[in-house]
Order: sequence, then C-alpha cells, then structure tokens
Amino acid sequence: MRMSEVGSRPWCTSHVVVAAFPPQQILDWREVVHSPPEAYGNKSTRWTLASLSQAVVDWRSYSPSGLWRLLKATGVSYKRGREYVHSPDRDYTIKRDLAQSCVEQARSNPEQVVTCYLDEFSFYRQPTVARDWHARGHTQPLAQRSHRANQYHRIIGALNAVTGQVTYAMAKRTNVPFICRFLRLLRLQYADADLIYVVLDNWYQVHNHKDVQQTADEEAIILVYLPTYAPWLNPIEKLWRKAYQEVIHLHRYSDRLPELRHRMADFLDQYAGGSPGLLRYVGLLPA
Repeated sequence: MRMSEVGSRPWCTSHVVVAAFPPQQILDWREVVHSPPEAYGNKSTRWTLASLSQAVVDWRSYSPSGLWRLLKATGVSYKRGREYVHSPDRDYTIKRDLAQSCVEQARSNPEQVVTCYLDEFSFYRQPTVARDWHARGHTQPLAQRSHRANQYHRIIGALNAVTGQVTYAMAKRTNVPFICRFLRLLRLQYADADLIYVVLDNWYQVHNHKDVQQTADEEAIILVYLPTYAPWLNPIEKLWRKAYQEVIHLHRYSDRLPELRHRMADFLDQYAGGSPGLLRYVGLLPA
C-alpha cells in the first residue's frame, strides 16, 4: 500500500481506496461528477480537477495528482462525451430518494409495509440474436425465425423489494383496465399489509391515469413515481434482462408461441416464493 499526505488528508492508490472509504461515500462522489458544475456554483460546462476539488469538502486538501488517483480508484476517468437527447426530470433527486425511503420503510417494518417495483415487459415470437457456444469456423449459432408475423405478448410484474417475490400477469396488451386489475391482484397478494408502495415509471396517460389512481386509492396502494427517463432506478428492469438471457435469446419456439408463453411463465414462477438470489441480481441486496 502506498499513501501520501496532502495537507491533513491521505490519498490512496486504487487497490486500497475501496477499503478506505465507505461504499455510499464513493457513490455520492460519483453523483457529484455526473452532475453539472452549475449545480455546485461553477459556471463552466465541464468539470476540471480544480473545480472538483472545490465542489466536495473532502477533496479540498488533495493535490491535483492525488485527486486524479482518487477518482481513478473509484471508477471515474476523463472520457470523451457523446451526443444524446434527454428530457431531464428537475425533481430527479427528490423522486429517487422518495422511492428509496419506501424500500427502507418496508425493510424496517415488513409485516405492515410492502414496497414493490412495477413495470411492463414485451416478448416476441421471433428469437433475439445473441452469443452462444458453437464450433469454430464459418457457422454460427442460429436464431430460428418463423414465417409468421412477429406477434408479441405483454407481462406486467411487481418485484417485492424486501423478499424478491415476483407477482405477474400476462396479456396481449397492457392497458388501463389491465393495470387496475393487476393492482387489485397485488392487494390480494399482500392482504395483511397495512400499506403497499408501488414504485413505477410515469408512463404518460397510463400509469398516472385517473382510473389507475382511483384503484390504487381503493386498495390502499400508494403509487410512487420514479423520475422520467430513469429506468436504471427500477430494479425489475434487470429481471427482464434476465428473462432475455434465459428465455428469449435464441429460443426455439418461434412456431410454438403457446410454449414460449409457458416457458416465460415457468421462468417467473420460480420467484413466486421470493428469492434473495434475485434481490442480489437486481442490486437490492449486496452481492
């Protein structure tokens, strides 16, 4: 281990910094770097080591090289940007923290409070192309396509943030009446809970529809909306990714759509009783 004193603060080489600082502190530092400098009173459009050192009290005693090493050790580097289009949510931090507080309430009082992450997912007749083990040479793993139209099926699911239990329903499409029925199903699933928080994205004119709101009120469910365009804040998105990995990629049911639906149901049913492993996979438990 190599450490050097800069003022009264040490900087550390990358192989010891993770142990030297709490994980939450490292996450907070990364959030500063991902925020615009204007949010910290700096008029520049990009961060420099000098401006970063003034943005965080803990960094003010670091030399430029020391701060560079600290950032590198926490997974932050100087990278070229890319163009993108985004509609930022001005209340991003407030909505993110509110959703997290719902999870903490359920963890502290699991008998009375349930917090679930809700989302919808589509899977299609035609398999998606992905890597697989295959003999060397010019041949490749094949995604066998049907001559029929690429029909899709919809799933609405809710992931219990404390137990890993998955509640779901399938349909040809997810509309407002279907979502209302699912909320009633969720209340039956957790009939003994005093309060159910459902954390979901703000799907325009659907998740915030007046009928959805009314059904939630009738079932003592509080809808907690995530920031717009922030799917990384919804852990159930990773369950859908797992479904792609285990069911959708290179599947062989393109001409047997009922079997594909049955295979998807089997995949989701394995989490009907809860799963710590799933919670770790989606990031709700430490790995």
